[in-house]
Amino acid sequence: MPTRYPLALILLHWLIFPAMAAAFILGEVMEDLPRGPEKMGVMGWHILAGLILAALVLPRIAIRVRSLPPLPAQTPVWELRLARVTHLLLYAVMLILPLSGLVAILAGQRAVSVLGLFALPPLFPLSWLHEVAESLHGPAAKLFLILLVLHVAAALWHALIRRDGIFRRILP
Repeated sequence: MPTRYPLALILLHWLIFPAMAAAFILGEVMEDLPRGPEKMGVMGWHILAGLILAALVLPRIAIRVRSLPPLPAQTPVWELRLARVTHLLLYAVMLILPLSGLVAILAGQRAVSVLGLFALPPLFPLSWLHEVAESLHGPAAKLFLILLVLHVAAALWHALIRRDGIFRRILP
């Protein structure tokens, strides 16, 4: 039975992390900018990071569902449950963030240019749907940050304190 994650999952893990981090940081920067070309430029990068995330997260989920190596037998039950809940929430947030952002744009009133490369048109301009998607997007980003801190803390716990090999499973 394998003890490491498949290489494709490892690569997706380390590709998704910078996309999530970039989208989060750009979103925070964007919130503080006044309306104008600078904000639209930051928004374009934010959207691009979100689209990249959306493209990477579905294959990651598919691979993870099919090939998750078992945790060591000595892993406490509370730790197994906490890991399962945290990962489930992380994957949910990785889906909700790009989906809610995309719905907010597509339900908006005007096309949004993505760095001049292409535009996302208002396919279904429904103000109520736009508002619902936006009201979900911001809190989901905050939840992501909390989950990320928990995830990194758990990784450091396994790498530096427990030294049980869990952390090495995701290293390239």
